[in-house]
Amino acid sequence: MTAVTSRDLTSVPVVLLDLDGTVVESAPGILAALEHAFAACGEEHPGAERLQSFIGPPLVDSFRSELGLDAERAEALRLAYTDHYLAEGYTFSVPYAGMADLISGLRADGRTVAIATNKPETTARRVLEHQGLTADLDLIGGTDLAAGRTHKAQVIASVLERLGVSAADGAVMVGDRLHDAEGAAVHGLDAVLVGWGYGGDAERAADLPYAATVPELHRMLRG
Repeated sequence: MTAVTSRDLTSVPVVLLDLDGTVVESAPGILAALEHAFAACGEEHPGAERLQSFIGPPLVDSFRSELGLDAERAEALRLAYTDHYLAEGYTFSVPYAGMADLISGLRADGRTVAIATNKPETTARRVLEHQGLTADLDLIGGTDLAAGRTHKAQVIASVLERLGVSAADGAVMVGDRLHDAEGAAVHGLDAVLVGWGYGGDAERAADLPYAATVPELHRMLRG
């Protein structure tokens, strides 16, 4: 799929960015933590391809829907994953080439730039601080079990509320998976899917604005 967009996004004042597979290449750390979790919990390894599909969507949902685990086993896997990821996995994430410059450029343009990720918010902040990417972000938003914020639409709602903006003000959600676009649609936001993350055939076939490369996304958002 080549770059396509339904309307001019160069003047949209608020840009929300997914984290894993959009801003940072996080697969090595996530996959290592998943490998640890399945071994530690004594669960059958689902195979490398299925492990890759767990990057992005809420983990407990994926464990239950993809593997048929009950809530208790899925939560045990999530906790084992989190322990490993917070100990070392988060340090393996690296920004995709050009994304730091895009974020700083959007801020220089006077745009509001925030993260909206299904990663726990505290973990997302740790990843971004480790990579020195927090200075040009207005807000880092993620999931929070205690607050009942577990899905992308809820994360987006929280980010918009804390930024003090609404869909009517103009905002676009950028991510690599369909759930990013679906979460945006709940709030009437524009969405752009990107081609360098962890999406697959469903993302490439979607009738949505699509940027195959970071330079294409740059042109979409900044001209």
